[in-house]
Amino acid sequence: MHYVEGCVPAGELITTADGDLRPIESIRVGDYVSSHDGRPHRVTAVQMRDLNGELYSFTPMSSANKFSVTAEHPLLIVPRHEVRVMRKERKGWKAEVNSAKLRRTEPRWIAAKNVAEGDFLIYPKPKPIPHKTVLSLEFARLAGYYLAEGHACLTNGCESLIFSFHSDEFEFVEEVRQACKSLYEKSGSVLIEEHKHSARVTVYTKAGYAAMRDNVGIGSSNKKLSDLLMRQDETFLSELVDAYVNGDGNVTKRGGALWKRVHTTSRVWAFQLQSILARLGHYATVELRRPGGPGVIQGRDIMRKDIYQVQWTEGGHGPKQARDCGDYFAVPIRKREVREAHERVYNLDVEEPDSYLAYGFAVHNCTAPIYKSDSLHSAVVEIIVKPHARVRYTTIQNWSNNVYNLVTKRARAEAGATMEWVDGNIGSKVTMKYPAVWMTGEHAKGEVLSVAFAGEDQHQDTGAKMLHLAPNTSSNIVSKSVARGGGRTSYRGLVQVNKGAHGSKSSVKCDALLVDTISRSDTYPYVDIREDDVTMGHEATVSKVSENQLFYLMSRGMTEDEAMAMVVRGFVEPIAKELPMEYALELNRLIELQMEGSVG
Repeated sequence: MHYVEGCVPAGELITTADGDLRPIESIRVGDYVSSHDGRPHRVTAVQMRDLNGELYSFTPMSSANKFSVTAEHPLLIVPRHEVRVMRKERKGWKAEVNSAKLRRTEPRWIAAKNVAEGDFLIYPKPKPIPHKTVLSLEFARLAGYYLAEGHACLTNGCESLIFSFHSDEFEFVEEVRQACKSLYEKSGSVLIEEHKHSARVTVYTKAGYAAMRDNVGIGSSNKKLSDLLMRQDETFLSELVDAYVNGDGNVTKRGGALWKRVHTTSRVWAFQLQSILARLGHYATVELRRPGGPGVIQGRDIMRKDIYQVQWTEGGHGPKQARDCGDYFAVPIRKREVREAHERVYNLDVEEPDSYLAYGFAVHNCTAPIYKSDSLHSAVVEIIVKPHARVRYTTIQNWSNNVYNLVTKRARAEAGATMEWVDGNIGSKVTMKYPAVWMTGEHAKGEVLSVAFAGEDQHQDTGAKMLHLAPNTSSNIVSKSVARGGGRTSYRGLVQVNKGAHGSKSSVKCDALLVDTISRSDTYPYVDIREDDVTMGHEATVSKVSENQLFYLMSRGMTEDEAMAMVVRGFVEPIAKELPMEYALELNRLIELQMEGSVG
């Protein structure tokens, strides 16, 4: 098992269930995103933190799909060396990958820092839930032509659809008119301007205007398909794409295959088209072309926009860089880059299968544990505190250094009730524990007193969650941590005050003690306040054992180890005094054992 502290920087586009792409920072709990199984799954938590470390960027053969993640973030990968094979040269081309073996090889999750150029990323084929409303093929073709050559016009309260074609494309003109006649009982008028080599179809239709506005959008750079259209079947989507290519595409025949290419200023539509083509069995590349600056057309200043080129092949034989592996495409990494970053990064927790798509490629949940070896302890504690009752739950844990300790502790405090969690965490390889109190009744109280000790090769990731759901509730979090020998402690906490929980109060205090210079302490507080009348305080300190403290104690006859242990015991004393006598003695004894050999 390996604990993952991975995240994705702001601005990276995440594929949502409706085929849209949204920046990761705009995703909210309850949204549905696509996972590596190609199906939509619910987001259960969103987290953020400040990164001071390395960001890894990966550019697949489709350069506009470039995305970045932190070093530990797992990607779904088929390593190239596992499917590589040497063959004799054929027509000057030497195969480096056995495609049949690639299709048989199961992709696996690999941390970004261990992924190399040439490895294969996984681009899942979407499997959306079919929409209950089935649209006609005439609507598919009309939407395709509208994407390519149409715009919706509202003039003096009069709605119309306008399509602009080349004067030689009269076949497409008639298709649009027939579709409008079938759908809206209006075929419209045609204006041919020979000097402009254009043929313009104008259809005055309120229903058609509303349909295109709601399902395709208005403005070339804003066009995208609605959830209703994205969830239609493959026949519908194939008709839509064919019409779009007719209106705005370029088709050439090369090597027995049809090479198709389209251009759009809509970033979302470019990636939606890539997703649709994957459903239809074609991997498309998306290339971004930046504008060269303002332009002038017929004396008018024009502000050029980014252009996205989408290209794919249909039919033909021979090797392709992206391999169709059934439920997904295996796409090679063309370029890998690493840079030092100091910025905010984001984390999504998604329901099983615990993944989401960045620019269409499969990445794992940021903080998900991946099980490989060692022992696992997983426990759930649930407590309901009835009105005006008081409950204190105390836990002192000392695990061996090969245990992954993943614990869920949650309580509900009703009106006037008090819930107290007292938690001591020592040992283990990784501990992830965040006691929670849901204050559902007025004047309910929640408290977490936590102490964690991390030694060599240990990570104590602990904290608390306080959710104020009723008025005049109060919470208090006191977290103390000690790290030595290169150990790492983290406080990860949430204080949430919902709308209507006026008069609520919360206090958070995090104190960390570093025994040496190679250990680490992090604090990840998350505060979500949705009410105006709230009192909230947060305090965090990091300190080290000073030479003056050690000198004073050693001058009183203590050894250096004894002096160091006494400083640590004094640091955790506010927690220890809240424990029953036998627990306090046990905690101090365990700390002394952990501190043995900490000096020198």
